[in-house]
Amino acid sequence: MASALLKKILISNPNGVRKAAEIFCNATRNHWNYQYKPGPYPRTPAERAAAAKKYGMTVEEYQPYPEHMCYGDYPKLPDIGSDSKDPYYPYDQPELKRNFNEPIHASQEIIGEDRYDISMKPRFSLLHQWTWFLGVIGGSFALYIFLEDYKFGRPVTIKQYPKDGPHYLFCQK
Repeated sequence: MASALLKKILISNPNGVRKAAEIFCNATRNHWNYQYKPGPYPRTPAERAAAAKKYGMTVEEYQPYPEHMCYGDYPKLPDIGSDSKDPYYPYDQPELKRNFNEPIHASQEIIGEDRYDISMKPRFSLLHQWTWFLGVIGGSFALYIFLEDYKFGRPVTIKQYPKDGPHYLFCQK
């Protein structure tokens, strides 16, 4: 099928080589693998066992997301970011800290190694963060209110317009 299409393009088009390369690249790059699509939510133990096998997990460790989250039979993996994984473990894909056929976390775009690590404890508590935020904003507002009457700048006299005096024109009529 693909070879017949390529031959047809090469014969009919003088720039067929370039077009064939574009079609081939788009066909290989923009595909959808049906095996990655999650199935329906498992309701029976047999469906649960089949879903666990599909994702390479045992039935005991397989836990799907709740049904209202609409992830189907995709497994709920622990919230461990890539930054928290062992950097010296011999991964199959060391740049992603991931092994072959290991399921990807549903929030992988958020907890990647260059993103937020959900498994780490925050450096400062939420109360501490709010205290500093409100202290800085409140202090800035207090300085603004207190120093409103003490503005500084270039001293300028008020505009002086002549009323009844002579008016000089610098251009001659």
